[in-house]
Amino acid sequence: MDSIYEQKHPLYAAAFTKRRKAMDLYEGGERVEGNLAYLTRHPYESNKQYEIRSGRATYRNFAAPVVDVFASFINEGRPARLLPDVLRPVERDADRFGMTADAFFADVTRLAAAGGARFVIVDMERQRAETVAEDRASGRRAVPYFTSVDPDDVWDWGLDERGLAWAVVHGMELMRPAPFAAPERSETLTVWTREGWTRYRRPVRERENTVFALDEHGEGKHGLGSVPLVPFLFEPTSPMTGLPATDDVLSLILRIYRRDSELDKMLFDRAVPLLNVGGVSQEHWDTFVVASSNALMSTEAGGITAQYVEPSGTAFQAQAEALARDEASVREIALRMVRPQSAVGESAESKAIDKTQLDTQLASFARRSGSAEALCWKLAARWLGAKEDGIEAKYSESYDVGEATVKIKGQTPVKKGQE
Repeated sequence: MDSIYEQKHPLYAAAFTKRRKAMDLYEGGERVEGNLAYLTRHPYESNKQYEIRSGRATYRNFAAPVVDVFASFINEGRPARLLPDVLRPVERDADRFGMTADAFFADVTRLAAAGGARFVIVDMERQRAETVAEDRASGRRAVPYFTSVDPDDVWDWGLDERGLAWAVVHGMELMRPAPFAAPERSETLTVWTREGWTRYRRPVRERENTVFALDEHGEGKHGLGSVPLVPFLFEPTSPMTGLPATDDVLSLILRIYRRDSELDKMLFDRAVPLLNVGGVSQEHWDTFVVASSNALMSTEAGGITAQYVEPSGTAFQAQAEALARDEASVREIALRMVRPQSAVGESAESKAIDKTQLDTQLASFARRSGSAEALCWKLAARWLGAKEDGIEAKYSESYDVGEATVKIKGQTPVKKGQE
């Protein structure tokens, strides 16, 4: 039974289920192919046949191009950030591991589009003084940094009229006390509030027998006046949850994977053409070797008949046609997410309409991302006691509809003068 520390927000479970499917289909590979939950077994399919089919299943990733189009468009040609000089070191090293702010936030927005949500914690080295103000007065030169947080690890939160009041963030830590020593893994829960933080910990090796306990140095104040946890949402369903870019096509992508598997198994069972021979005795057939250079000859009046039986027919054709329709639907629906009238004619007027619709959808994501990133920089400024006024982190809101069509639908781009 979970302890009181492990309770989740009421919206967590629903968001987790959809996000896990979206992220699995986006990442692809073994996250789909090794997951039997995505490959349904038919009622009359034997265990052995299902085992063969699941072992041969190959996932074709239709989700990644959709997500990557959204993420790449808003991050391409971004305006320069407006930041105080004191934050420029953070722009060059955003996460304390040498990742620039451009690369860091490009990754955050990509994962937000893929799963619907991503979070950033704005933190600074743990303070020795009682408050941030006292620490700054001591002359220390610590700088803030950003940490990208999986929404699976944001377990609980509270909201009030001022916005986010508190949040519980789950984490794992790996300690190597000395060379050649066995690593020690700990599970942590950090409660962030507007004024401070509290951390609880338990050893992973004693997970079943212990509960979270207050860490030895697990309390501190930051005095920022805000919870330093910032959500990046693709399409918000609440202040802390969102829908992925692929929400409207997830079921179709999954059906393509299943159809691929079924058609592959049908062809596998009948992959080797069978040679059907008539007019040859068992004695002669036993000495005959089927090979490309061999031939069957007979002096008998009736002669010999031979023909290969190969898989064909309406069943195979129907499966292939259904796959083609599903693939086209995924691309069309994905494009309609940014351009609802994607099937209209290519007149100048319709192109203008389409660009407006494309801009509206993508620009909404860009503006939300810009507001979220700006908040991250403002929180970083608060850590340093710097001014927040004028901080901006805009994302690109200028897109090419033709390029979106090419990337999502795989169409050949039309050159200028050929419209």
